[in-house]
Amino acid sequence: MVMPAGSRNVYDPRQSRKAEFIQDRLQVLDRLTVESTDLLDVLGQTLHQLTALTAPIHSRATALTNAQQNIAVAKQAVDHLLEHLETSRRVQSVLEAGPGKDLDGFLDALSQLEHSNVFLQQHGSLAAVSQALAHSQQVFNRALEQCDADFRATLAASSRGHAPTTAWLRSNLDADLAVGSPAEATLDLIPSSVLPKLRRMVEIMLEAGYEIAQQGYIQLRDKVLHQALQELGIDSHHPVAAAAVALMGSEVLEKHISGWTTELRAVTLLLVSEQQLAHSIWPSSVSQEVFARLASPHLVNVVQAGRTIVEATRMPDKVFSLLSMHKHLQASLPVLQDLLRGAQGNTDRLLGDLSALLRLISNAAASLFGAYEEGVARDSNKVLPMDGTIHPLTAQVLSYMKRLLSYENAADVMYRSSSGSQVHSEQPDPQDIFPGPPMRTTGSGEAKSALSAGVARLLMQLLDNLEVKSRAYKNDAIAALFLMNNVHYVQWSVENTPAALKLLGEEWLERHKDAVEDWGAKYHDITWMPLVNMLKVWCLSGLMRVQNL
Repeated sequence: MVMPAGSRNVYDPRQSRKAEFIQDRLQVLDRLTVESTDLLDVLGQTLHQLTALTAPIHSRATALTNAQQNIAVAKQAVDHLLEHLETSRRVQSVLEAGPGKDLDGFLDALSQLEHSNVFLQQHGSLAAVSQALAHSQQVFNRALEQCDADFRATLAASSRGHAPTTAWLRSNLDADLAVGSPAEATLDLIPSSVLPKLRRMVEIMLEAGYEIAQQGYIQLRDKVLHQALQELGIDSHHPVAAAAVALMGSEVLEKHISGWTTELRAVTLLLVSEQQLAHSIWPSSVSQEVFARLASPHLVNVVQAGRTIVEATRMPDKVFSLLSMHKHLQASLPVLQDLLRGAQGNTDRLLGDLSALLRLISNAAASLFGAYEEGVARDSNKVLPMDGTIHPLTAQVLSYMKRLLSYENAADVMYRSSSGSQVHSEQPDPQDIFPGPPMRTTGSGEAKSALSAGVARLLMQLLDNLEVKSRAYKNDAIAALFLMNNVHYVQWSVENTPAALKLLGEEWLERHKDAVEDWGAKYHDITWMPLVNMLKVWCLSGLMRVQNL
């Protein structure tokens, strides 16, 4: 501290004591620091020695801990293996009792055994596993067989009281199934209370890869379908051979064709309910395939029987049966396509065969109509009515025309081309069997125009043939009367048949009325003109005699 000039150093006892006190404390602190350092050195050496002494103990403890953990894991694995080894014996009594008494217990035991089998197969290299796995698999297979047997028995028993009756089938044969399958045309084929049990058994069997269950279901439902068809008088298991159909008389063939249309509608109707049942029992992954396997044989029978009928039906008057077949098949085909949509296997080919059959019927109808037209033109029956009245050929052709026009689908069937894409079919091309019309139209109006031309051509062939036949009369008056009566009957029939009049038109009608008048005038000229001339001569001669008098 700088003192002011002229000042003196003054001794301060308090500051001196403080300085001495601080110095003593610093000395104590130095001493403690030295002692602490020495103590820490000693402790460090001791800790190092302790670490060296405990290192072997720590190593042994770690090894023992790892060993203990390994033992626990091994024990758990052995216990798990023993548990799976004993599963088959533990659940054997439950499985041998079958699913009838305790379905839940049976299915749980079967599920446990399946899980154990999977585990044992993964550890098949162990010597103790092979024998246990063989026993477990044997028990499992027997249990699946029992499950399948109970599944079939339950399905068969529940189907008996709910099978389609003949009355229900006949009342719904003409139902419109194309509009969402109305409820009245769909039947519950088994009680709904049984469905959960059947579904659970199906799930277990499918998980186990037991595909025999599907075949069993198909066989049982096929039997129900066959019985339902049999009650309608249809034996789908024994179709009529083509040779037998070819030898059938007219009435028998007509009955056979009616049976085919009944079978087609009945099969379509029954399959709607069968698909609903299949989807109620089987998982979505397999339900459509199971249903398709059930439906395919029946549809194959329908296709084969239909082709046999068409190929054997060569008589022109059977065109009406073909029109009826076409009508029913055309109504059923969209329903069948919807039912079989998404199914695997040969369903695409089967649908293609149905479409090919539809085209075959169409071509056959057109071909038979053309053959009938040619037959009318070539008719050589020389028997004529002695009094010049209606010829049997005229009555037959007009009856044929009226019946043909009573079918609303006649024009589209015979002259309109099929719409939509063609599905692959292994059947022969219908054009190779029945050529049909050379040109088919695409519109309904064009088809009606084509039918109009065909009917007009048919009537023209008839009238031309009648004119040729009239030349066989030795009396020209009777010939003219014959043509007048027949042309008038044709004109009158067309005029009183709305469908024919709409098709042929007023111009055609007036033209043939004129023809009737012409033939009538000719008849009068031939029959009455000589008498009139005679009367004229008589009158003139009488008048001359009177004048001479």
